[in-house]
Amino acid sequence: MSTAPRVEHEIHGRRKSRNVGLGLVLGSFVILIMGMTYVKLTAQNAAMAEERAQTDAANAAATGTATSTSSQETSD
Repeated sequence: MSTAPRVEHEIHGRRKSRNVGLGLVLGSFVILIMGMTYVKLTAQNAAMAEERAQTDAANAAATGTATSTSSQETSD
């Protein structure tokens, strides 16, 4: 076993810096996609919740019954 210090060639340093740069770019891309997915899903869920509330209100008005929150308030 040799105890001499290992000398790194210039090309290895360049390759390492390129790999680090590429890793940062790929990591940024993954974070961007995750952020876009999160925003899309939360907007979609909000729209679905609003649509559901409108449908429930329309059904309650059509049948002449109160919504679940107002019936709970009157029963207390």
